[in-house]
Amino acid sequence: MNSLAVRLFFSATIWIFFTLISAGLLLSDLNEKTNFEAFDDRLNLLLETLIGASRVDSSDGITVVSTIGDPRFFQPYSGWYWQVNNGTETLVRSRSMWDQVFTSDKRLIGGRSQFINSVGKDLQEETFIETKKLHIIERNISFPGINSPITFIVSGDTEEYKQNINKFNKLLSIILFILGMGLMIAVFLQVKFGLLPLNKIKASLFKVRNGDEQKLVDPYPLEVQPLASEINELLDHNSKIIDRAKTHVGNLAHVLKTPLAVISNEVKNEDSIMKNQVSLMKRHIDRYLKKAHLESVGKSSKEKVDIITLMKKMISIFHKLYPDFDILLNSKISKAYVFGSMDDIEEVIGNVIENSCKYGKGRIIIEINTHGKQELELVICDDGSGLTVEEMNKVFARGFRIDEQKSGTGLGLNIVKDIVETYMKGKVNLKKSKKLGGLEVNILFPLSTSK
Repeated sequence: MNSLAVRLFFSATIWIFFTLISAGLLLSDLNEKTNFEAFDDRLNLLLETLIGASRVDSSDGITVVSTIGDPRFFQPYSGWYWQVNNGTETLVRSRSMWDQVFTSDKRLIGGRSQFINSVGKDLQEETFIETKKLHIIERNISFPGINSPITFIVSGDTEEYKQNINKFNKLLSIILFILGMGLMIAVFLQVKFGLLPLNKIKASLFKVRNGDEQKLVDPYPLEVQPLASEINELLDHNSKIIDRAKTHVGNLAHVLKTPLAVISNEVKNEDSIMKNQVSLMKRHIDRYLKKAHLESVGKSSKEKVDIITLMKKMISIFHKLYPDFDILLNSKISKAYVFGSMDDIEEVIGNVIENSCKYGKGRIIIEINTHGKQELELVICDDGSGLTVEEMNKVFARGFRIDEQKSGTGLGLNIVKDIVETYMKGKVNLKKSKKLGGLEVNILFPLSTSK
């Protein structure tokens, strides 16, 4: 997981879920305790009402002179019951208990009251009419004229407050889920908006690489501005290193020029091979010396080059050099600009087409198309014998030549790779051509904005 946005989003999501689940459990537990306490208080109130409505009758028994007020005490097996005991003797009970009574055994099994249907032919087979989870409270009260304390018992069906708990838990789950989704969307937007300056830096660096800008000039937030400043410092530092290297190249070319002139004077006129090689060396030295001089005085030769126009010009030149070759240009675009030195781009195209002419049989196809939104694809294929995979891996090495019988230095493709990948930040790939059967050279240039 190398994405900073994904890391921030998932870490925040995990924390959100942990917090919401913890809060949900805490609120659910608090609500359950509150409901139980309210339920217990209600039963205590009913118990006190029952005690207040009880009187001692003429037979030293207890009579409830008024109703408690809840109609469920009249509904059979409702779960809401009251009973008055004198020891183990039941003095009076609610009508909802019908033909049943509370016993100590029923309280001892956790308050679960099971009512048995005793009306039947086979008394050994007991049918449970109702099973309820009851909450039972009792209190012992002493009455004048009765020797032993009177036990008052009131029970309520816990299903009532448990239903309230379940409704609350369902509603709480829905609310927490909606809240969690909202927080996740907020985190996503926050991460996306917060990382926009990094995308802005990426776009600015692309402009710097393509020559549209020299530095990162856009204003950035305080947290990102130090990064932009360091990148600008790095660009300045690299520029100075490149200038120093160009100066050394120019100095080297200048130093070699004088010894080469001496060698040229000492070579005999009839030695045409030596004279041609010396002349070739002088041309290369003069070229790089001139290039280094122009760049050292600030006249950079880099510019936005229309690759379509340049390619047509190069094809015209090679038609004259190789009149027997059929060189076809296919392009779906009319104009496309790349940022670089005109000499470098001419050298790249010239070396590739020249190799195709040397090793091809008579036909070359050149295609130029955009590759995505930020790259230009240049494909040059020939109808020659092509290269093996091993040869494709070696062909970019300096001085490597496939055919020693053909003229050349073995530097062509090495220079192409060096210019495209080092100076223009592009890519060069080789493969077998499906159209012509020979070698296909695929070059990707960074696409610059229109001129």
